[in-house]
Amino acid sequence: MRRNDIEREARKLLEANAVTRAPVPVEQLANALHIDVRFSAGSEDVSGALIRNGESVVIAVNSSQHENRQRFTIAHELGHYLLHKGTKLHFDEDFRINYRDATSSDATKREEVEANGFAAALLMPQRILMRDWLRLERNDKEIPETIRTLANRYRVSHKAMELRLVNLGFISPVE
Repeated sequence: MRRNDIEREARKLLEANAVTRAPVPVEQLANALHIDVRFSAGSEDVSGALIRNGESVVIAVNSSQHENRQRFTIAHELGHYLLHKGTKLHFDEDFRINYRDATSSDATKREEVEANGFAAALLMPQRILMRDWLRLERNDKEIPETIRTLANRYRVSHKAMELRLVNLGFISPVE
């Protein structure tokens, strides 16, 4: 799936729910899609999962991770929900699942890259981010502070905000 298509899917979800400013209420978006978000402590290498069982859909989130990571995990799993069918597993019943784990961000699996792109587009929408970016007075020396300010406002990690600004062409990669 192309980046523009992923951006469009995120934008459609935001517009359908009248989201016009940061931080994006990601749990409310999941609820609007009739997805139950559940939090439970887990091992550090698994951030969450999307579980589909017939009409029932659950996003499981590792509650022992930082709140910003939890928000990204919910957005990531929403990306899987809207973009991918998931892997069919059989236990007592057939259901589909997508995991978000340590390999999800290493850019080796197409579906994981797409779900991460969706999460970034959902949590840091281009139009809203551009508006906030232009409102902040800055020069090259203030870029790290601007990234920090925006990351706090959007309730995402500093690294996620930096990558989003680079990917949108607002800044050059920070070395």
